[in-house]
Amino acid sequence: MMAETHTKSEVSTTTVTTTPTYAAPQKSSGISLCLQYFKTGPGIVKLVELFLGILCMACAAPAWTRGTHWFLFVVVTAFVSTSIWCFIYLLNLKSAINLPIDWLLTELLNTAITTLLYLIAVIVQFCSIVLEPQRNIAAGVFGVFNMIAYAIGSFYLYRDWKDSHPHSSFSGSVLKRNP
Repeated sequence: MMAETHTKSEVSTTTVTTTPTYAAPQKSSGISLCLQYFKTGPGIVKLVELFLGILCMACAAPAWTRGTHWFLFVVVTAFVSTSIWCFIYLLNLKSAINLPIDWLLTELLNTAITTLLYLIAVIVQFCSIVLEPQRNIAAGVFGVFNMIAYAIGSFYLYRDWKDSHPHSSFSGSVLKRNP
């Protein structure tokens, strides 16, 4: 007796779906406390940005040179805007306020511009070290770390924006050469 063996080949399909780094809670009718955002990567980056901003302000104040004035202006402006975004996420205002705003794109532009301004401010801060060099160097170093944190935040926001807007890529025929 001969035994016959039959083999079945199974074809499996896998579907890879990408989800944003932070999925906002379901639509609600009002303001609610949302602490889950600060347990995600972008939320932790925002808290690091705030902490490093406080260190930058502490090291650079009072401003004795024009370069340090510019550095403090950028640091304080970034700190205030990041604080506002933290409150927007903390109180879940994105779903409570019904305005035709692309919140993700607005935050992405804000964070990217802040990253660029930090780059300029850090360069100016390092070039204007005259009085109390240790304190100004420390402010510049913390500014570099904060610029890196804002760049990471911009990356997270860009990735989330691309995931939520798949049809707005620049891969269309606009960039191709016409023969």
